[in-house]
Amino acid sequence: MAKGGPKLGCGAKLVRFTLVFFNLIFFILGCLILALGIYILVDPSVKQLQTIANTKELQKSGIDLTYIDKCGIAFCVFGGFMFLISFLGCCGALKKVKCLLGLYSTILLLILIAEIAIGIFAAVYSSKFKELLTKTLRDSIRDQYMGQMSNKTLGSVAWDAVMYNFECCGVYNYSDFNQTNNVWTDRQDAVTPMSCCKFKNKKIDWSGTLPNTTFDINCYKNPNENNSNYKTVGDEGFKEEFKIFFF
Repeated sequence: MAKGGPKLGCGAKLVRFTLVFFNLIFFILGCLILALGIYILVDPSVKQLQTIANTKELQKSGIDLTYIDKCGIAFCVFGGFMFLISFLGCCGALKKVKCLLGLYSTILLLILIAEIAIGIFAAVYSSKFKELLTKTLRDSIRDQYMGQMSNKTLGSVAWDAVMYNFECCGVYNYSDFNQTNNVWTDRQDAVTPMSCCKFKNKKIDWSGTLPNTTFDINCYKNPNENNSNYKTVGDEGFKEEFKIFFF
């Protein structure tokens, strides 16, 4: 009698290979999400930004970064969960363990149901959430931002740190700093904040102070595409940093 049980047909082998392949992808994604969660929890620059922005002054405008640690924990839990599920799927498929495959299938079904529910919720409320977030951020610029990077006002420090590191200028662009009733009145001919300038040899710095690096001294008075990020949208800057971090 042949050892190892009945041989698998071509179709069964293809299904088995597909299952292992996709679980390896989920395994890698789980590791990346877990790594991101750990990064958020331990990176000093994230802690520095959280300390700077976690003030009553900014919280009045709806900006509260106390949830950063919770996001890091959530990423760790979700990444670890994906890691475990992909491990069950790979082991079940490679070793042909029915118990593991059954548990794996049940969990996948629950995940599918949850994803459908989240997808419907996101489709219905995503535009409203983005609109609310955008308004809150623009209001914080109008009511909190007081001037150049040498200004130590807490709202100014937080926005300067974000714009310097993400290489953007406001939420939409530099026009956010020209709203009606803007508290930034002592401009001294400045069109944009100095943190909107393009800095050479830039290094990550969440202090919100003027960095010790070279830049065009006229960039905030006469901004153009060569010396300033004055037309760069905030989420575009974030996307670029996201690409650098992962790729």
